[in-house]
Amino acid sequence: MKYPKKIEEYQQRINSFAKLKTEMGAQGVDEKLDEVREFLALKLQEIADLKEAPERANEPNMLKEIETASPKEKTIIQKKLSDKEYLCKLKGAMIGRFAGCALGAPVEGYSLAQIEKLAQTLEMDFPPTDYWKDAFDPYSQRYKVSKAKDFTLGHMHALPPDDDIAYTFLSLLVLETYGKDFTTADVGEAWMKYLTIDCTYTAERIALKNLMVGIPAETAGEVLNHGIELIGASIRCDGFAYVNPLNPKRASEFAYRDAYLSHRRSGVYSAMYFATVIAAAFGTGSIMDALQIGLEYIPEDCEFSRQIRWALTISSDVKDYRTAHKLVSERFAGMDLVHAINNACLTAWGALLGERDFAVGISQTVAMGYDNDCTAATVGSILGAFLGIDAIDEKWYSPWNNTAISYLNGIDRFDINDIINRFYNIRKSFK
Repeated sequence: MKYPKKIEEYQQRINSFAKLKTEMGAQGVDEKLDEVREFLALKLQEIADLKEAPERANEPNMLKEIETASPKEKTIIQKKLSDKEYLCKLKGAMIGRFAGCALGAPVEGYSLAQIEKLAQTLEMDFPPTDYWKDAFDPYSQRYKVSKAKDFTLGHMHALPPDDDIAYTFLSLLVLETYGKDFTTADVGEAWMKYLTIDCTYTAERIALKNLMVGIPAETAGEVLNHGIELIGASIRCDGFAYVNPLNPKRASEFAYRDAYLSHRRSGVYSAMYFATVIAAAFGTGSIMDALQIGLEYIPEDCEFSRQIRWALTISSDVKDYRTAHKLVSERFAGMDLVHAINNACLTAWGALLGERDFAVGISQTVAMGYDNDCTAATVGSILGAFLGIDAIDEKWYSPWNNTAISYLNGIDRFDINDIINRFYNIRKSFK
């Protein structure tokens, strides 16, 4: 598809003229700006109300309808997990997620050329084989309580905060507070308690603002939310898979209840997809098996499913990060860099590349660019669940000293082993 040309240049020109006329003593500047705001608000609503193509408009948002539109045949995972095996894989999944995020955080959102240049300047391997020696903007603040440099070698004395990490903790708090029958409204209540606007982005920020003005959780994701198909919900789903190993159906249901607070269509499907992939990875014979099982729990005839099937079909051609980046950049030219679909394709390829080597998986994924702390975090989760903690070199987690810094309201840090044990106990309580 061809995306429309952006109109962002008008904002700067309007503001510049408003400043100029104010400096020259012109009257009525504020009144004209109010007229502009009123006009833009009207046009924004008109754009938001435009009818969608039938094939996209008919993609379901309600769980029952999603289940009906999903493939009828479901793969039965034969694997049985002992408590010891589960704990090993749970540790692998969570540590893997955090390591992938920490490796991607210093280069999040930068272009492939910029990331390669940074590695060259720092005299590092690329793709990176260890944490970065420095960051692009090392002293920029991240999530109010840390700096970008905190993710780099020699400066990482605990796991720094990031939304990819915080939402995993938040899923645990939701499960502990409300139990396995938690609702979307419960998730909204948890957000109101633990999140601040400054530490949210895109769809999450819009949904949280809507909650704060009294819009119910069931519709908070729908009111003027342009981010409903972005990646946010899929980075929140891992904890729901951790407590449902080998149970992709329940993992997808849990992920749905969380995702529905802020997302719709591809945004929801991406969360359900990766929750089922991670849950399946605890016991499948291959990463491809897990990625295929994920497709069984989302609508068969939806854009997200079509693009994932494309990615899996050509996966044997994706030998490294450069090929992955090129394929996505060409196929999804103009798509938001934090969209659920383009990043999901990169995530699938990263997981496949790392099937036999965890470090290769997160390293190649970070090198692919786009929302690479999010994609590498999910790849780390999939590979950790598949391979177990013993396959992850201690260099990826020893710098954290078993401590994760938190920006959640009222909680300044977490004991990582304690978090793992709490997830373990929740899963045990489900039996």
